[in-house]
Amino acid sequence: MVNLTSILTTALLIAVAAAQGTVSISSVACGNNKYTRKQIDEATGEGCRLFAAGQQIGNNNYPHQFNNREALVFATSGPYQEFPILTSGNYTGRSPGPDRVVFRTRGSCDYVGAMTHTNAPTNNGFVLCTEAKGASNPSTSSSATNTPTSSGAGASGTSQSGAASWGVSQGLWLGALLAPLVVT
Repeated sequence: MVNLTSILTTALLIAVAAAQGTVSISSVACGNNKYTRKQIDEATGEGCRLFAAGQQIGNNNYPHQFNNREALVFATSGPYQEFPILTSGNYTGRSPGPDRVVFRTRGSCDYVGAMTHTNAPTNNGFVLCTEAKGASNPSTSSSATNTPTSSGAGASGTSQSGAASWGVSQGLWLGALLAPLVVT
């Protein structure tokens, strides 16, 4: 028989693992461009850094609010900001290219998905990029922490629904809630 301590300890370990970004996407494909988890984290981290500092760069003032007129489905609610992701290096104000990371700015700053202008049905519109699920390397994680979502994940392990985001603050909150209940 499984005791309460075992169940609560397991739940706490799962929550901490999710909060640290140990289970998440491994890459995204936006049109013909493929981005690694490290590139996603770096673009999201730079967008979050600029957002927190109240700074914007480039002619289109990135990061800026993403209003989601296309009704793209992300696993978490906004408000959202968008920031360019490039195949080489971080965006510094030059041409943004077609691809963007989307991050949530409620509470912590968390990656929620990637989108592209490539093959969008409307001029200047967006479509979701395809995410490949896999274990991430915690040493390459920045502010982008994610857990897989069941909405849109298929047998191939890919999703076009945006990554579910679970910020560190939620994981610590759950740990603080469960800690007094774990009796030895």
